Amino acid sequence: MDRAAQPPLETQARVDDNARGIFFLCAGLFIFSFQDIIIKHLSGDFPVHELVFVRGLVATPLLLLLVHYDSGFGSLRTDHAWMHISRSFLMFCSYLFYYLAIAAIPITTAISLFFVAPLFITALAVPFLGERVGYRRWLGVGAGFIGVLIMLRPGLGVVEPAALLALSSAFTYSCAQLLARRLGMTDSASTMAFYAAMVFTYIGGLMGFVIHLTGFAPSDHPSLDFLLKPWRMPGGLEFAMLLTIGVISAVGFYLLSQAYRVGAANAVAPFEYTSMLWAVMLTYMVWGAIPDWYTLLGAAFIVSAGIYVLRRERLRVRKPLAAKGPYRSR
Repeated sequence: MDRAAQPPLETQARVDDNARGIFFLCAGLFIFSFQDIIIKHLSGDFPVHELVFVRGLVATPLLLLLVHYDSGFGSLRTDHAWMHISRSFLMFCSYLFYYLAIAAIPITTAISLFFVAPLFITALAVPFLGERVGYRRWLGVGAGFIGVLIMLRPGLGVVEPAALLALSSAFTYSCAQLLARRLGMTDSASTMAFYAAMVFTYIGGLMGFVIHLTGFAPSDHPSLDFLLKPWRMPGGLEFAMLLTIGVISAVGFYLLSQAYRVGAANAVAPFEYTSMLWAVMLTYMVWGAIPDWYTLLGAAFIVSAGIYVLRRERLRVRKPLAAKGPYRSR
């Protein structure tokens, strides 16, 4: 082959890095999809705060090792403690709302509704970060919310309250990610995840203690019952499943952080939507469930809009905040 026809070494290296990043992302999302299956399976017997507590308890020491490998224990010292606490609390609310949602609605529906998060981030970046959003991205945001209306079918009187929990999960996740954009200038992703795991453990344990003292009566709605039931001691297999949730959390985070570390975000991010594929496949294998046409059509709107907004994000001129560059791990 003619030497002039060969791509520059830097270009080839970037292509290889993006391919590795996409692989890490898809692997991480595939692993996280098993966590959703386990939590939905356990939601009939255990309260959500117990699952969150064990998840954080198992993940925290594993993430501490990741912090040491990634940026060193010195990175845990931060000048933005309250911002970490605020972001961690928002992440806790996001996961709590999502877990409560999947207790009552199909995982595929919950994931589809959660995918409005990039659209929320685009809309909220205007008041929170002062970013300018062009009309094309606003059209993408609007198309995504049309997909939400298709899935919720509000005019047909079939809105499931748990679907609103999935949307609340997307909203709080978006707020947390906006804080992460600022923290990412000075702190590593592993440090942010470690603080989040500690908050998960603390609040999950506190919720369990308060609910135990109050003795709420069981509810007929799966989401509310998942929230209010008391803790109970797991059996052998159940204990293993609880531990698996924490391990998946730590390993999945490592893969996702690696994905965005080695690959360009605008090349990797569109593959976030592969989690919908894993969700459809696993829910069919475990429960034989297939999404209805409203879910599939609404998901198509949301996914298409999200990918379009991400592509427009790639083309926009970056503000000084973004130009500073993210925290570099060692």
